[in-house]
Amino acid sequence: MIERTVLEIARHRFWAWQRRNAVTPRSQLREADRLLTVLEECRLRRIRLIPTPIWRRIIQLLGQIDTRYPQRIGIDRSVEISSEVLFEAQEALMNEEQRRRRPLPGKIVPLFGRDLS
Repeated sequence: MIERTVLEIARHRFWAWQRRNAVTPRSQLREADRLLTVLEECRLRRIRLIPTPIWRRIIQLLGQIDTRYPQRIGIDRSVEISSEVLFEAQEALMNEEQRRRRPLPGKIVPLFGRDLS
């Protein structure tokens, strides 16, 4: 009995961890927001080239969203280009999240039978 309970708790913890760490459009939007905040900080401090760890995270996120985004940036580590592409990726994520949350149309049930004789 105790062994079964331990297994159920372990299974519950595993799936709770999976749900928290799942890559969803919403989690990607949060990450894009964080990265845009960092890029804005770089802009305020007049740092023209993005630091390497931040640059890697931007490329990784953009690659998760769509493979065309990292290709558009190429090797350019400028704040302006990266911000522009991140904004475009954010727009795509918002549209995807909106589509995902939009309810599907329900089945229409006629109020009266079709037999009108």
